[in-house]
Amino acid sequence: MNRTVKSISILPAYRLKAAVALAGAALVSFGLSAARADDLAVWDDQTFEGQSAVIEQLNKEFEAAHPGVTIKRTARTFDDMKLTLKLAVSAGDGPVITKVNQGAGDMGAMVKEGLLLPVDEYIKKYGWDKRQSDSVLARDRWEGTKFGVGKTYGISGLGEIVGLYYNKKILDEAGVALPKTFEELLADLDKLKEKGVAPFMMGSAKQHLALHMIGAIDQAHIDAANRAELDDLIYGKGGSWNTKGNIESAKLVQKWAQGGYFYPGFEGISGDDAVQLFISGQGAFLISGTWYFGDMQNNPDIGFMAIPAPKGVSKPMSVGGVDLAWAITSLAKDKAKQDLAGEYIDYMVSEKAAESWAAAGYLPATSLPADAKPKLTPLLTAGIEMWKTLNANDALGHYPDWSSPTMLKTIDDNTPLLLSGKITPEAFVDAMDKDYQAYLKDKK
Repeated sequence: MNRTVKSISILPAYRLKAAVALAGAALVSFGLSAARADDLAVWDDQTFEGQSAVIEQLNKEFEAAHPGVTIKRTARTFDDMKLTLKLAVSAGDGPVITKVNQGAGDMGAMVKEGLLLPVDEYIKKYGWDKRQSDSVLARDRWEGTKFGVGKTYGISGLGEIVGLYYNKKILDEAGVALPKTFEELLADLDKLKEKGVAPFMMGSAKQHLALHMIGAIDQAHIDAANRAELDDLIYGKGGSWNTKGNIESAKLVQKWAQGGYFYPGFEGISGDDAVQLFISGQGAFLISGTWYFGDMQNNPDIGFMAIPAPKGVSKPMSVGGVDLAWAITSLAKDKAKQDLAGEYIDYMVSEKAAESWAAAGYLPATSLPADAKPKLTPLLTAGIEMWKTLNANDALGHYPDWSSPTMLKTIDDNTPLLLSGKITPEAFVDAMDKDYQAYLKDKK
């Protein structure tokens, strides 16, 4: 990833050159698309105001370039999408194009039942593999029950990193400096608590802030050189969640929850509401992802950084990768519909779309056009630099819930028990591992 006065890239230079050329060709093709009469049912998960505005704009641009095509958009939250997508496609009443969560619970299950179509033909046709790295595309590959290999079933438009949001004004008023190490972060939390400031904003009633906190702390303690164990877990190759690192992370989060380090009443606050409280200046730190950049930029005191690593870890991993993938469902019955869906996805992961996302303050997964001159927000600048570092260090981590079809529910069911002290950290991790081992057994 490079940033110059004229352009920014989140891809290595050699990939950028190829991407510019291919994107140019794609846009020419896009502009010359023949008129056709068609409705295109599309589901996405961009429900935040800033994200939704970008999608609406891109949809209008696609319709304008495809006379006769009408996009029938349905926007659903991550949780609503998870509950309804597979059922809707199975019933024949769902989208032709959809966003779908990578991992065994959603994409893996839909591939297994033949509800998603491979997109390898369109990867080759449009050169998506020149716009995004192979390791990123691998997160959309399935071969039977094997994750990370085989045919590709999607591609994402946004990069994602789970990191540490901070409110600089609150830290300054409390006399607390930005932490450079994990040990300094722990010391900062104690100072903030002593001064009566909520060290962490948290909401555990809905969404997944606690999951991201536990996963992010654990992975910040893993040097990228030692990532194979985590990769094997996520890609279903074996291993165990019952590790010292996972137990220590759960212990720390439980200690914070019970020791007054979280915003009061967090048990009754949803994740999204917790984010809004953080934006209004009610907490010093919040651990979550870059998908909140558009909302966070409303408070200029808010900054974003990687979770500082403990001493001895030179290339810490960060939970993240890409947002939910764009995919084509089995409801695209004929080749013409499938090709139109391919054109739509190509536009959603194009450099033109990347420019729109960057202009709105979000982190695109595809490089920007060489002549783009976006005005970057400080948050996006920080995110791009982190993306560059993580890719250079091969340190992009994984979401723990990708590891089995039921892992997200297992974590969601047990996280409130962990935070309330009703189960031990060991029992929390054991529940994750029992889920995972059962999944491995079923795969055989």
